[in-house]
Amino acid sequence: MRLNSAIASRYEQHASRYGSYFPSPGEQEAYGTASTDQGNVSHEIPAIQGVYRIETPDGADNHSIGFAEVDIVNLRS
Repeated sequence: MRLNSAIASRYEQHASRYGSYFPSPGEQEAYGTASTDQGNVSHEIPAIQGVYRIETPDGADNHSIGFAEVDIVNLRS
């Protein structure tokens, strides 16, 4: 993944207006990465991998049934 810092800065700037919290760059690197086609795209055009957190009341993990149930409830609200 070739991160475009200009796009990433604008993403943070706009998302912060809606209450998104952004950890320091060091904290972000500690989260690790996931497999994504966006990495391939970033070698051809400027790109970022925008990530955000969806809080769940019971700590349901991403890609789990519990997480899907919380997401469906949020979509219906």
